[in-house]
Formats: sequence, structure tokens, C-alpha cells
Amino acid sequence: MSTEINSPWWSEVEHLRPQSETRAAVAAQSPNKLEDAAPAQRESFRRLPMVRRPGAPKARALVEQRRSRGVRSPAPKSSITIRRPDRIAGLAVLLGLVLVLTAAVSAGAAPLHKLGDRTLKTSMNGHDVRQLQAKLHHIRLLKVAPTGHFGSLTYAAVRRFQNSRCMTTDGIAGPATIAALKAGKRPCSSKAPSSGGRGNSGGINRTRVVTWYGPGWYGRRTACGNTLTSRLMGVAHKTLPCGTVVYFKFRGQTVKTKVVDRGPYAAGVHYDLTWAAARKLGVISIGRATVRASR
Repeated sequence: MSTEINSPWWSEVEHLRPQSETRAAVAAQSPNKLEDAAPAQRESFRRLPMVRRPGAPKARALVEQRRSRGVRSPAPKSSITIRRPDRIAGLAVLLGLVLVLTAAVSAGAAPLHKLGDRTLKTSMNGHDVRQLQAKLHHIRLLKVAPTGHFGSLTYAAVRRFQNSRCMTTDGIAGPATIAALKAGKRPCSSKAPSSGGRGNSGGINRTRVVTWYGPGWYGRRTACGNTLTSRLMGVAHKTLPCGTVVYFKFRGQTVKTKVVDRGPYAAGVHYDLTWAAARKLGVISIGRATVRASR
């Protein structure tokens, strides 16, 4: 009897309370000590899931994960994003190969020519042109420094060299001109002895074999820049500078001419007269004659 009176009345209806209220009441009574709770209450606490607060690194990871799940704003079309560093390395290697191949093709397209490998003319460029200009500059025929471009100044210097060496004055540095330039050929002498020959002819008076030419070649340019016609008074010689005055004497007839062309190339012939000069000298009908030549 006493037991029923002393026992609390709610102990009989404790099992009818919701489980959540029971857990909250026990937690309020002893939040830190589960030992004070009843065995049944401790069992209910064990069933509750333990939620721990994540640390700072893990919290940042969770935030980044949640952001990655969200909707991102699309990147602009003009921007290019490369996320893999190995792609950057591959592109760098590919670019290096392209540059090497381009340099190889350029070197093969423009080989390094040496002086004498080719005939040099106006508007040409290259290492051999620079070497030619250096030699002309060394002998003071070219006033400017070598540039590697065959321009008007180089053309005039080549013509001066050819004229002073009694060569074909065409301004083209061919094999003969380059060989003379490399060998250091000296200017041809124009001095004449004081005796012999015509009074104002220069003095050189020798027996020479001459021929003549003209028909079939009219209208063409000579090596000295003249136009060959039937009225042109001149003579062709292999080495004398253009414009050199030469006197011819044959059977009492004397003719004054100038060097206007190159030749002759027949064996044993020293001069080749134009048709007008040969007609005046009187060798048209002979064709090949031995005359006195002085300059």
C-alpha cells in the first residue's frame, strides 16, 4: 500500500510519453553525463546519430563541393581556358618544331653564295655581292660600304674596274671580271712611246690584221653601248677600253676610229672594223687585210 502511494504517479504512464520528449528531458537533466540516466534512457541516447562539427579544411571542401553543384555562369566565348599543363608543354614543343622547320626552309631557299659561284648583275643580293663590293671598296672604286645589294653604285664601280683593266665594260661581274678582281689585276697601261706612228696618235705603231663586220648586225647594241648602223665609224677590240682612239693606215689612206665593241674572235685577227670604217680605209673588197695600227 505504502509502495503504491510513495511511487510517483507518472511512473505508470512514463512508457506512454513520446520518445523524443523522453530524450530531451534526460538531456536537460544531465547533458554531459550519461551515467546518471537510466539504462533505458542511455540505450535511447546510443541510438541517436552523432553529428560533429567539421574542421576548417573540411568545411571549405564542403563549401566548394556545394558551389560546384550549383549553376555556373557560362564563360565568354572569346576566352580560352587550358586546364592541363601538359597541353601547354605540347603546344610549346610544336611551336619550336615549326620555327626550326621554317629556318631550315629559309636557309635552303637562300644559300650562302661565295664570290665566283654565279654571275652578279643589277638588283641581285647575297653574300657574294658583299664580297664583290668589299674588293671594289678596297681598291677605291666603290665609295660606300658593302651592303650586299647590287645597285647603281656597284654597277658603276664594276664598269670602272672593267674599263681600267681593258675588259668588256658591261657592268656585269662575270667569271672574267671576278677572276681579275680576285687576282688583283693592275690597270692596263695607256702610255705610248715618244717615237713612231702618227704625231698625235699616241705612238704605238704596229702591223695588225683587221677584218670588218656590219650587215646582219645593224640595229643591235654593241658592248660599249652604241647602236650598230652602216654609218657608225668604229672598231672592235678584245681588251682596249671603250672610246680608245685608234688610227689605221692602209695604202696611203688613214682612218681615225674609236673602240665601240668587243671582238674579233677569229684566230689571228686583232681588230674588227665597222662597215663604214672599212669602206673608208679601202678594205671592203679585201675582207682581211694587214694594216698599220697606232694609238
